[in-house]
Amino acid sequence: MMRIIMDFKTLLLDERDDGIAILTLNRPEKLNAINMQMIDDFNAAMDHLYHSFDTRVVILTGANRTDGSPVFSAGLDLKEAAILDQKSPPEGSPDYLRFPDYSKRFFHFQKELSNTVRKIRAIPQPVIAAIRGPAVGWGFAIASASDIRVAGRSAKFINAFIKIGAGGADCGSSYYLPRLIGLSRATEIIMTGRDVTAEEMERYGYLARLVDDGAVMDAAMVIAHSLLEKSPLGLKLTKEALAINADAPGLEPALALEDRNQNIASQAKDSKEGAYAFFEKRPPKYGKR
Repeated sequence: MMRIIMDFKTLLLDERDDGIAILTLNRPEKLNAINMQMIDDFNAAMDHLYHSFDTRVVILTGANRTDGSPVFSAGLDLKEAAILDQKSPPEGSPDYLRFPDYSKRFFHFQKELSNTVRKIRAIPQPVIAAIRGPAVGWGFAIASASDIRVAGRSAKFINAFIKIGAGGADCGSSYYLPRLIGLSRATEIIMTGRDVTAEEMERYGYLARLVDDGAVMDAAMVIAHSLLEKSPLGLKLTKEALAINADAPGLEPALALEDRNQNIASQAKDSKEGAYAFFEKRPPKYGKR
């Protein structure tokens, strides 16, 4: 497989030969804030990755500001979102902006925005969020929706939705954050919208690694390469089980899903390769698929 670099208008997707893809939020002049174009690009990138079978792990990060300082994402681009109020949208705007009343326009906009969270959970690859600088609003939400989080000491997490006259629960924040750090802590962060430091989030168990800013991508790569050592099918089934069993009503349905997944995984050649490699005390050779 040749290395593939897809340059969206607001994202950069680098699918490397080793099975790791790096997806970079790339609006540095706007602090990587999400606008309508980024919504479209992000959802398109997720659709592409869903069928990108040679890509086994995704690292999600943000481009540095134009002055070189770090930022993950400043959340929603409020200036551009103001066009939802305009009855005559600019040329090239999404078709839903042509609905005659605001409530319908915003309904479809909100669905497209929340689809970014749905799709990051739907892709089979584990997603590692590599966070430096602020992760605000949608940026905080998409980090929470990732499977693993690595952050630099400059990272800070801000649930900004509550600060702009809207509800504090948006883009899955009220779903993922309580599951990651507990309801009491999540409630305080979501309702106050205060800045939360990387050190505090590490104490809460939100982060898998907290490192110096210059080591964030290296730390994410170490985790990514450790995942590449696992069975491709086994890793996909593990992500599925973790996602579904977070809401399992009890032990029995959780065990049933795990049993089903183990039955599927054990039929793949990777299962035998893993067993042979274990007993022969060598790294398994799974291949990319």
